[in-house]
Amino acid sequence: MTKKKTRKKQEFSSFTSGDKGLSTLGEKLKSSDPDLVERFEAIRGIELTVPRLAQVIEDLLPYPWDDIELFEEAIKLTAQGFYGEAVAVCGDVLRLSPNAYPAYHLLGHIFGAMGNPREEIEHYRKAVRLKPNYPQIYFDLATAYWVSGKEKKSFVTLKKTIPMASDFAVADYWLTFIFDRLGRNRDIYQVSEKDAVVATETFAHICGLLGAAFLEYGYHASARQAFKKAVRVYPEFAEGHYQLGALHLKKLRNPKRAEKYLEVSEQLYIRQNDFPRATLAHQLYRSKDEVHDKNKASEEWLKEGLRLQGLGRYQGAVDAYRMAQGFKSDFLDAFYNMGVAYGCMEENGMDALHKAVWVFKKAIDINPEFIHSYTALGASYIKQGELELAIQVLTRAVGVDPEDSNVYYYLGIACRMNTQISQAVDYMRQAVALKPDSVQMQFYFGLSLMDLELFDEACATFREVVRIKPDFAEGHLVLGKLYREKLSDQDKSLQHLKKAEKLFVKLEDYQRVGQIRQLLIRRSA
Repeated sequence: MTKKKTRKKQEFSSFTSGDKGLSTLGEKLKSSDPDLVERFEAIRGIELTVPRLAQVIEDLLPYPWDDIELFEEAIKLTAQGFYGEAVAVCGDVLRLSPNAYPAYHLLGHIFGAMGNPREEIEHYRKAVRLKPNYPQIYFDLATAYWVSGKEKKSFVTLKKTIPMASDFAVADYWLTFIFDRLGRNRDIYQVSEKDAVVATETFAHICGLLGAAFLEYGYHASARQAFKKAVRVYPEFAEGHYQLGALHLKKLRNPKRAEKYLEVSEQLYIRQNDFPRATLAHQLYRSKDEVHDKNKASEEWLKEGLRLQGLGRYQGAVDAYRMAQGFKSDFLDAFYNMGVAYGCMEENGMDALHKAVWVFKKAIDINPEFIHSYTALGASYIKQGELELAIQVLTRAVGVDPEDSNVYYYLGIACRMNTQISQAVDYMRQAVALKPDSVQMQFYFGLSLMDLELFDEACATFREVVRIKPDFAEGHLVLGKLYREKLSDQDKSLQHLKKAEKLFVKLEDYQRVGQIRQLLIRRSA
């Protein structure tokens, strides 16, 4: 196939050379079959840029190649849309260099262009395992997830890129390169105008999700650039206009520009028959006094916050809950869920736990009988290291609802961290009695029993853990160590350690896999 293609290119090159007679013949060909000439011109144009394409990939995805020409041939075939041939050449590359992560990355792109997202994702994941610290792979993996309809996975993947590349220019350069220069859906055997439209929409949505990811980390300038790129490439992208308007309103303090973007988003949502979203856009830039049913509005914003929180977009959720509170100042559900969102932001490395504490206190003030606010506040104090405050709040909670298992669980955690081991065991025992099928409670009950050196009871508890959840890797690991180090049962230790090893491999936690293999080596030595 490659030889045939090269021969056609040579024939076309000579056919359009400087000879006057042939040039005249070329003009006649253009008149008689312009589509054929356009195709040849397109391939010829790509050919001229192949060295540049290869150089970009080699610069951004460096690898100590023994023979780089074979990989460059794969890039060339990919750029031309000869995807089947490119897959075969990438296979040859990997036979020579099994750890060549750029080849897996390129294969992922090829399968994506061929409309096979499952293989695309699998090859990107292989590249990540070999080299997990370069953002370009996550941009493409997120795109594959989006195409597969997995918005949350796409967004979570993009959030991983922000600590690596906090400037949108990095993502913009790579995504533009992938979509426009290296090409998606450019298979010469299957070309349609619809493919180009879908690729443009996908590009816009990925830029929009990137903008939301930047907001999670407080990078407002990069978020603005991402949203602007989204609406520039796809002007019908209502969400992009909405996000730009919200950003200008809440963070950039430019209400006039915010109104412009929000009006556009409102009209686009209406055109798409998405009236709930149109209503939210309208309420953002209008006075709250214009809203007749404020209770309904607060419920709609609560629903929007829960939707965003479910997608892992915690800053957006917080903003939605604030809108809900604006329409209903003592809205308990909005305060409580805002505190949960702040707690999730803290898990992502953002300094938001003190905000969660304030919000949960406010929720308790609104309704002193709402037990979940107490447990959430206690958990927040534990995360802050304020163990005495946590114990005080959770002790109050026992009086509110003495049958809530989470209260005793968090009391057990706080006491264990505060070296009050006997009290921790007592509280954990009460927690598992109330909720015996909780893996988390049973697991920490087992750890507390180990602290008191009650190894037989701890072993029975951890066996219950893996009975409830057979694929709980950490449970098998602890059981393996317990049998090995405290109960002197090497056969059962080996059984659980090998099970843990397989499960951690599946989870791609290779650090734990290495630790287990060291234990197994020491056992056999």
